[in-house]
Amino acid sequence: MSEDGPLWAGRFSTPPAPEAHALGRSLHFDERLGPADVRASRAHVGALLAAGLLTADEAAALDAALAEVGEELAAGTIVFGVADEDIHSVVEREVTERLGDLGSKLHAGRSRNDLVVTDLRLWLLETGARIDASISALVSVLVERAREHEATVMPGTTHARLAQPVTLGHHLLAHAWACSRDLERFAQWAERASTSALGAGATATSTLGMDPAATAERLGMRRAFANSIDAVSDRDFVQEFLAVASISATHLSRLAADLARWTDESLAWAELDEAYSTGSSMMPQKRNPDTAELVRAKAARVAADFVAVTALLQGLPVGYHRDLQEDKEPVFDTVDTLNIVLPAITGAVATVRFDVAALRDACAAEGLYATDLAEALVKGGVPFREAHRRTGTLLKELAGRDGTLTSMTDEEWEAFGVPGGRALLDPDASVAAHAIPGGPSPQSVRAQADALEAFLAQR
Repeated sequence: MSEDGPLWAGRFSTPPAPEAHALGRSLHFDERLGPADVRASRAHVGALLAAGLLTADEAAALDAALAEVGEELAAGTIVFGVADEDIHSVVEREVTERLGDLGSKLHAGRSRNDLVVTDLRLWLLETGARIDASISALVSVLVERAREHEATVMPGTTHARLAQPVTLGHHLLAHAWACSRDLERFAQWAERASTSALGAGATATSTLGMDPAATAERLGMRRAFANSIDAVSDRDFVQEFLAVASISATHLSRLAADLARWTDESLAWAELDEAYSTGSSMMPQKRNPDTAELVRAKAARVAADFVAVTALLQGLPVGYHRDLQEDKEPVFDTVDTLNIVLPAITGAVATVRFDVAALRDACAAEGLYATDLAEALVKGGVPFREAHRRTGTLLKELAGRDGTLTSMTDEEWEAFGVPGGRALLDPDASVAAHAIPGGPSPQSVRAQADALEAFLAQR
């Protein structure tokens, strides 16, 4: 806001009503865009210089003033006034207070419409790189723990019921592969998001002869906008970021759900480190998996941010509308949430203690080997549906007379069609037999871990 009123005050004879100003003021949340705004403004100075709208000395003075403002914003020494509307007006005000009329030249050929979208893109690209690093760290920890437990047998489940033996390493890598796809999605998002809107102006560019492509290059962005109306109204990059973040948060939630389940006393397959557990204010014995539970819950918050922006954008006519100011708080909330969740779940995974004996004991459930038995019949030439029926019938008959697969005689195994079938009731033999790529065998776990490490190394 200038001494005479807001940046846009020339057309108006009265100032905004206090309540209207309070409604439109975004400085309390968009101040974090300050470094990006300074960076975009310095690139714009280069555009003004190239267009002959500034002398070299003027451009140098503006650039120096912007650099100084950036340092003071980072140090927190700039005092925001009640009249300051947003971070963009603060930066321009500070430059103008330092340089007088020269500072007033800064905004030529640009609008807050193209500036804010460029600032947000810059901020998100930098933020996305930090999130990428945090997800990569989690994948690395999952791979490390998987290597430790490449041969640790455990029950695999479907419908949360016992299914077939797997290895703990295989299960941990299932989460690692999901997170690797998040990394791919964030990288693909970043490729599309790296687009500068500077030069689009309010909606129709300007008559000042600036080069948007050169400005994009100064910013280190891959391209300039292709259509000025689209440039100022596009929030695809926000919506897509939130969608990718929501998928990632869902993966973190599922990992947390496994940790909570495995550390349940009724299973006692694992124990969270005390640093990632909490106690009860009433019950002295409790060690609660709060870290896992909160990570599990945060996915709903991130999904809600995505829904909020999607609802904001649907039905909105093309072009800039002040509605778009509401895109930032959901984005900031999602970023803050992921920046809290990722280190916490990574630490929990790195320090969780697995009870290898308890996991092996859980593999004593004979139903885990039913599929192996059916497939043994298939290897002998029995059609699978018949093999499925025979195996199911056998299990039903055994249950009816309190019998077990282990207690079957050699003659009974012969009659069933799987001589020596008792040898199949072994978790190590079972996982070793599932040796195709992508399976739970130790060999496959090592190959998967190698592939994930190669994937991370290439990034």
